[in-house]
Amino acid sequence: METELSQRLAKALWRCALHGHVLAYQRFHALCDKTVPLPQRYAALESAVKTLGDVHNIDYGVLMALDSGLPGAEFFQRYLRHRHGEYVLQMGDPKYHRQTLAGKRTLVARERDRVYAHARMVEDERAGQAA
Repeated sequence: METELSQRLAKALWRCALHGHVLAYQRFHALCDKTVPLPQRYAALESAVKTLGDVHNIDYGVLMALDSGLPGAEFFQRYLRHRHGEYVLQMGDPKYHRQTLAGKRTLVARERDRVYAHARMVEDERAGQAA
């Protein structure tokens, strides 16, 4: 079940990336069967993000959006874990600096631009191979 859910989430994130959109958490939860517990939902999301790109280089989880427009805490934790140096350069070391909303918005905007560009590049490559 988690694999099927992960595939659905990956497809939804991919479509968002191709069209320059984000995936609201409400939509994410609507894609999940009501009987699937939250930990399994977020595990499937993590799996979907990893299938779309190497999180050490690009993180499709940035396309998730709360009402604020920002992704949830899991994105920032994953970014810090896998791209610590980049995170600290952009946001400051969380041990010593409080993370500002403006800093988060800047980091998210940059990563979303990278994800959108990556998806377009992959689609262009696929179209070139098909021709």
